[in-house]
Amino acid sequence: MKSYKEVPLASVDLLNRDYLHSYPERSSFLIESIKEVGLLQPPLLLEKPYGLIIICGEGRVKACLELEFAYLPCLVLKDRYPDKDLFFISLQSNLFRPLNLVEKAIFFNKVYHLLSEDEISKTLKLLNLPVNQNTIQTLLVINKLNDDYKKLILNEKINPLILKYYEVFDEKFFLKILNIGIKLSLSFSEQRELFELAYDLMRVDKLEEFLEELSQILDLEDYNQRKKAYKEAFMKFRYPFYSQKWKRLKEIKSLFTAKGIEVQYVPYLEERDVEIRFKIERLEDLEKRINFLKSHGREIFSVFDE
Repeated sequence: MKSYKEVPLASVDLLNRDYLHSYPERSSFLIESIKEVGLLQPPLLLEKPYGLIIICGEGRVKACLELEFAYLPCLVLKDRYPDKDLFFISLQSNLFRPLNLVEKAIFFNKVYHLLSEDEISKTLKLLNLPVNQNTIQTLLVINKLNDDYKKLILNEKINPLILKYYEVFDEKFFLKILNIGIKLSLSFSEQRELFELAYDLMRVDKLEEFLEELSQILDLEDYNQRKKAYKEAFMKFRYPFYSQKWKRLKEIKSLFTAKGIEVQYVPYLEERDVEIRFKIERLEDLEKRINFLKSHGREIFSVFDE
């Protein structure tokens, strides 16, 4: 049951956010609008024995408080509704605007323990999210993060897909890896690759060594140097076989380049295929290149066998 009434703003509990999921606070966006055209949509409140709490319209209430309204027209619900119903009333009242991912996570965490499996699927669809376990895990993790990380998610500085690793690592390692990605301004795909590598290294007990090297890289003052050093460290741990042979590859390429022959290997030596190129102007040049290849061709393939 609900009724429409003028409510003293002083009687509204502004600290209670039991049913709210707006993030960040929206009052600053609404002040100018209310100044110009007034309050078009009354907030929705719930009457509790100890006072009134907000179900929907927190931004409007706080904006009006900022504008020094003494009273506010509100719809007031009697305290007769189950919590689950109140949560969804709050959600439906906010679907006139697109909810950001953090808001969806806050809402989902409030109702998750109240929902059946079928209701969880319907709720994810209502939130316009994929219906799968990864989505659920991502939403649950977002709610555990502090405001600094939530703001980075909103500003698209953190790839939401990496949040599935929160349960794979302990929180200390997860946040350490995440902070490295943030400080290096890694793209979404680079963040995903970083966590994939960290997971692989954890399984072979190399993660701490990797993170220690990355921590030292973060001490470099120049951004371009940091990014270059990071890529080298990443490749070193991602392809240890290739990294060990990098010096030998350079020596082989230099040997043949000096004779006008370009030797190209498949990236990271994943196959034994080799591409050889050279330019000639005379028949004698062709003979020289071929003779050199006959004499030193074994050098090209030695890197696979060493």
